[in-house]
Amino acid sequence: MIGVAVVNVATINAVNLAATTSIILGILASSVALVIWIVYALVNAAVMRSPKAPSGLQWTGLQGIGAAIGSSLLLPLASFDLADTVSGSDVLRFVGWALVMGLAGSWLATLFWVVASRHLPLALAAQLIVAETVFGLAYGFMFEGRLPSPAETIGAALQLAGVCAAMAAFNTPRGSTQRLASP
Repeated sequence: MIGVAVVNVATINAVNLAATTSIILGILASSVALVIWIVYALVNAAVMRSPKAPSGLQWTGLQGIGAAIGSSLLLPLASFDLADTVSGSDVLRFVGWALVMGLAGSWLATLFWVVASRHLPLALAAQLIVAETVFGLAYGFMFEGRLPSPAETIGAALQLAGVCAAMAAFNTPRGSTQRLASP
C-alpha cells in the first residue's frame, strides 16, 4: 500500500490543479476496481477449494461467458461511426488483436489465476496481482516513451518488496524457530 501511495501522491503533486479532480476520480475508480478484485479473489478461492469445485477449465469458461455477456451489454455505448474513418483491413486487424488479447490476456490469464487459487494460500495468491500493477506501469512508461520518475521507481520497488516479503513469510516453515549462532 505504501508503494501505491507513493506513486499516487507524486502523481497528484505533479499535475496542475485543474487536472487534480480527474486524477482523484481515477484513484477512486481504481480503488473500487481493487475492491472488486479482492471480492473476486475471495469468491474464486472459495469456489475452487470447495468439495464440489468445477474443473479449472469449466470455471474459466463460465467466467469468459459471463464477461462476454457483460461486454455485449456495453455495445450500445460504443462508437459505431468508425466505418467512415477506418479501412476494412484496419477493422480486421483490430478484431484479430482483440481476439488474441481476449484469449491470451484474459481467458488464459484467468485460467492460470484459477489454478493458482486452487494451489496457493489465498494470501500468497493475492500477491500475484502486484505483477499486473508493475507490468502496467512498465507498459505505460514504454507507451509514454519515458523512464519512471524517482517516486514511481520507489513505489514499484516497494510493491515488489512487499511480494518478496510475503513469499519469504510463506517459505518459512511454521513453528520453526531460528537460533542465532553464538559468537
